[in-house]
Amino acid sequence: MSTEADDTDVADTINSDTTEGTALPRSFLVEGAGPVTVVREHGDITERTEGEVSITRRLETLDEFAQFWRFRDLRNWKRNAIREVLESRENELLRYVIDDEQLEAWSVQVDGRVQAFVGVAETIVGGQIDPKSVTAADHRFESYLRNNTGKDADELTLEFAKDLKGSPLWGPGARLAELVVRHADREDLDGYVAALLEEVDE
Repeated sequence: MSTEADDTDVADTINSDTTEGTALPRSFLVEGAGPVTVVREHGDITERTEGEVSITRRLETLDEFAQFWRFRDLRNWKRNAIREVLESRENELLRYVIDDEQLEAWSVQVDGRVQAFVGVAETIVGGQIDPKSVTAADHRFESYLRNNTGKDADELTLEFAKDLKGSPLWGPGARLAELVVRHADREDLDGYVAALLEEVDE
């Protein structure tokens, strides 16, 4: 039997944090909010309730960073990012369903301080990391982990910034990290500053 809840709004915050894997010196933060259909199973009765939820998750390991790095240029980047957080809170009695119209109304973003991006690079450069231990890594990310070209932390930070700065999933922290590294290398920053200001204004 299925039943629809009458004019009932759901307001909830979904927190999801995991700490398995190679720890990063500084975490990233996933934040988002939007409409969902909450499906609850009560024996032979299925209850569906429309409402709004907000989500937060800290990315504290290299594997978690790799997972959301991989979402950066997927066509369904928004749905993938949201599902990655919501699924950790679901069970056989509770599910969150998001249709295409609801998805359009969602906002979700991953961001971090400059030190967080640098911390990823330093973790890779300074450690003997088995690429196969980072289960979320694709071939490109595995090449970063192997670092066969011997990039230093600044160079690797620029690689990650280049990957992420144009993604609608990732916030202005990636551009800011690029700006800081290029400033340290005494490069001409006018174009980079303009791009950062344009993104912040949006």
